[in-house]
Amino acid sequence: MRKNFVMAALATATMVLSGHVFPISYGTLMVLKGTVQLRLRISVHNLHPALEAFTDQHLEMKDEGYESKLLEAYFKDRLELVSPKGKALRFKLVKQETGIEEMVFTLEAPLKNARGWSLRDTLLFEQSPIQKNYVTVETNGARLGLTFDAQHPVLPLVAP
Repeated sequence: MRKNFVMAALATATMVLSGHVFPISYGTLMVLKGTVQLRLRISVHNLHPALEAFTDQHLEMKDEGYESKLLEAYFKDRLELVSPKGKALRFKLVKQETGIEEMVFTLEAPLKNARGWSLRDTLLFEQSPIQKNYVTVETNGARLGLTFDAQHPVLPLVAP
C-alpha cells in the first residue's frame, strides 16, 4: 500500500514538473536595431503532442529537432508581431536547440521601430485552457514582462 502511494506521488510530481498539468512557455524578446529576436523555451512534453495534433500524424523527434517547415507552419498565426494597423509580421526560425525536457528556439523578424507594435503569442492554447506564455521584452535598456493567456493573446511590446 505504501509503495503504491509513493509511486502515485512520484508520478503526480513528475507530471506537474514536466508541464503536463501547468503548461508554460518562456521567451525573451529583444528589440535590436532593425530586427526583433525571440528566444523561446517550450517543454517537449507540451510541444510534441501539439505538433502531432497540428499535423494529425505521429511524429518522431530526431536529435536535431523538428523540421523547420513544420515549426514555422505551427508558429504561423500563433506567434507573430502585430503592427499598429493590425498587419501580421511572422517570425523566421533561425535556430533550434533540443533537450530532454525542453526545446529552445531562436526566431527573428525584421522590424525598424517597435513603437505601437504588439505580440500575439497563442502557442499551445489549443492544448490547454490554462496555457500561459511568459515573454520578457528587452528594448532600449528597459524590460517589460508580458503574460499571454486565453484572455490576453495579444499584448503591446512597449508602453505608448
